[in-house]
Amino acid sequence: MSSEVRIMRRTDSARRGERGQVIILFVLAIFVIVGVVGIVLDGGAAYALRRQEQSVADLSAMSGATAFLNTPGLFAAKNAAADAAARSIATQNGYTDGVRGTKLTVTIANAFTASNVRVDITGVHTNNFAAVLGMPTWDVSVTATAMASDRPNGAVGAMPLLFNQEAFPGAVCDEQNSGCTPEVYQLPGTGNQDVPQDATQFNWTIFCTANGNPCNANSSGVDAIINGGGNATTVYINDDIGPLNAGTHTTLFNDLSNHIGEAFPVPIVDDDGKMVGFGYFKLIDVEGAPDKVIRGYFLSPINATKLVVSPTGGDPSLLTGSYRIALIN
Repeated sequence: MSSEVRIMRRTDSARRGERGQVIILFVLAIFVIVGVVGIVLDGGAAYALRRQEQSVADLSAMSGATAFLNTPGLFAAKNAAADAAARSIATQNGYTDGVRGTKLTVTIANAFTASNVRVDITGVHTNNFAAVLGMPTWDVSVTATAMASDRPNGAVGAMPLLFNQEAFPGAVCDEQNSGCTPEVYQLPGTGNQDVPQDATQFNWTIFCTANGNPCNANSSGVDAIINGGGNATTVYINDDIGPLNAGTHTTLFNDLSNHIGEAFPVPIVDDDGKMVGFGYFKLIDVEGAPDKVIRGYFLSPINATKLVVSPTGGDPSLLTGSYRIALIN
């Protein structure tokens, strides 16, 4: 009997030890499960905070770029306005540098053709569950960069119309804030006068490509560009143009009339036919023979997505009144 009692006591003790181990493992498992669930929940909240910060950063960068363009003067004045505008928008949306752990920086990089306004925001997310695992807060950071350019040096889908630089700034109109009166543009004189010589003239161009023949200026090449809604490739300042020789070109007027009411980029040239910039032209009316004139005006300011800025596309020397503001990061 004594032997049996000892065996039973050892068995009961072993069982109590096993139950104790199970309880410990269960508590540890609960702790791990709560921690994992907490990280998931806190992670979702942190992601939502990041999306909010990104929206504010994007808006702040765009506001800074807009202020940069709208402020006259040299880089110092334009940069100060851009910085103030970006910070103001961030503050209005709850992100002020140094407040509640927020870090806000505005960086402006200046260049001849375009300046970039970069906004970096770091906010603090207070964790509810992850704090149990020793992570009471997480830093959530975003960045946004907006390009501000008043000197676009390239155009996508440029229409084959040449204008003289003397058309600026007289023919530039702000549709949003004033009524716009169309200007009348006529072809240059007969003979070899194929480059617009003043603010009242225009001419056709083939961007040095017509039916596959470089700089072989002919009506069919221009017509193909018009019917295609603009040049098929990006045109840059340092590209050749190839004005069309004087002539009636009735077909060109007829096909251009299909684009009345549209706005599109066009190259601007000096008296020698050298491309010096781009304008955003709105076509109002077209009259073929015998008048052979078009009517329209240049838009400003405008966030013209078809105007581009490229470091390899040559530097423009003419401020055309068309602007480019875009988020690039």
